[in-house]
Amino acid sequence: MRIVLIRGGVMRSGQRGTASDLTSLLEAHYEDLRRFAARKARSASLADDVMQDAWLKLSDLARAPGFDGAAVRNPLSYLRRIIANLVVDRQRQAAAQARRIAPGELPLDAGSDAPSAFQVLAGRQEIAIVQAAIAELPDKCRQVILLYRGHDLTMQQVADRLGVSPRTVENHLAKAMSHCRRRLKEARGDG
Repeated sequence: MRIVLIRGGVMRSGQRGTASDLTSLLEAHYEDLRRFAARKARSASLADDVMQDAWLKLSDLARAPGFDGAAVRNPLSYLRRIIANLVVDRQRQAAAQARRIAPGELPLDAGSDAPSAFQVLAGRQEIAIVQAAIAELPDKCRQVILLYRGHDLTMQQVADRLGVSPRTVENHLAKAMSHCRRRLKEARGDG
């Protein structure tokens, strides 16, 4: 039977006590309980964290109105059970954290493939400029670019649909593209 000094008295292992007596027992058996935690956790640093958690838990129990430390039949076994449970809790927390973000999953400078708000706004402005430029084109030229770019038709399909030669489609397309590029340059201040 092991005898442990408790604030102003003696507590034998197997003897009942209060929550503050359990805290004192934890302090008295700290190294043994820490080794127990390290074996359970398989990590010295995790064992240190668990021992701190155990001390805090016992301190909270000492202040809890409904806790009766006298009801604990084997205080040392009770402390080991608290420590074992805290090890499991810490391991579960670590596993949950690892599932949320796996190491190496995201680089430190991880960026998004999604365009920024600025890029979205600039893109919308460019689309509006191109739409206005297309609206300024002569009818045949506008029809050619809308069929070729808007409907993904080949030059031969556009020529067949409009009843013109593929060479005419090519000329209209070149004129439309040149006009759209010029309007974009003007809007950017390049032209």
